[in-house]
Amino acid sequence: MATRWLTAQRVMWIVWPAFLMAGVAELVFFSIFDPFDLHLFGSPLEMSRESVYAMGFFGFWALGIASSALSLFLESPPSHGGSGERTDANDAAR
Repeated sequence: MATRWLTAQRVMWIVWPAFLMAGVAELVFFSIFDPFDLHLFGSPLEMSRESVYAMGFFGFWALGIASSALSLFLESPPSHGGSGERTDANDAAR
């Protein structure tokens, strides 16, 4: 049960900040650019504004999830395999 709680907590550490930043990024992006002015590979998008807003939000959310997941990955300590002992500078000086 404890590992299940820890997993849910880690998922929320990733998803919730990404959700908040996706909302902010969408507000900023679409306050500058009109969805009907956007082009994909030289041709205008043939979608409604709401569809472009939704795609933009989910795109920004995916970028935020990737960023938060990378931060959480880099924050976690390295796992020690059975390949050998790790010595730090203090142990080497003794």
